[in-house]
Amino acid sequence: MVKQDRARRTHELLLDAAAAEFVRHGYVGANLQRVAEEANLTKGALYAHFASKRLLANALIAPFEATWRELLAQAGRTDLSPAERLRLITDALAGRLQADLRFRAGFHLASEDARTHGRLPRFALDFSGCVLGLAAEAQRQGRSAGLQDPEWLGQLLLVLMYGVYYTTPACGTGRFGDAVCALWQQVVRGGEGAEAAPPSLPALCGQR
Repeated sequence: MVKQDRARRTHELLLDAAAAEFVRHGYVGANLQRVAEEANLTKGALYAHFASKRLLANALIAPFEATWRELLAQAGRTDLSPAERLRLITDALAGRLQADLRFRAGFHLASEDARTHGRLPRFALDFSGCVLGLAAEAQRQGRSAGLQDPEWLGQLLLVLMYGVYYTTPACGTGRFGDAVCALWQQVVRGGEGAEAAPPSLPALCGQR
């Protein structure tokens, strides 16, 4: 039992160290020696848990995709309007990207892998499908304000998400969720403050 607990703790340490490495350097630039050193282990100990860089990356991508599917499912179980559910999904994704390093690494790796193969990542396709489904539901309910052009909206939200993600490294991820939520206010018109000018990313990141 003690040996199993030690192995489990080592496994978790390696996942945390790998998440930081992949977020910082991407899949190609990630170095397993640095991962091992960050976890205070030898490279041999790392290979005892993960036989390759690809297996280590997959160990982060799979939980990310599972968590993302659960976020979508949770939003589908609420009584909120379609537009409010879309806001909830967007905020939840941004919040997890801000607070959860492993989730952020999975997002990064899944996006990078899809780009390498010339396709959209699975979660992006799921997100676009979700927007289309919510828009259809809103139209049936006569509550389509802000969801009149779902294909455009889905693409715009993905562009915003990626744009904020890849333009915040200089100021860290501490305000990532705030930035996405503030920009979201400008996407779906009709809510409070729709006339206000969107804040700049430097302002959201606390830069002077």
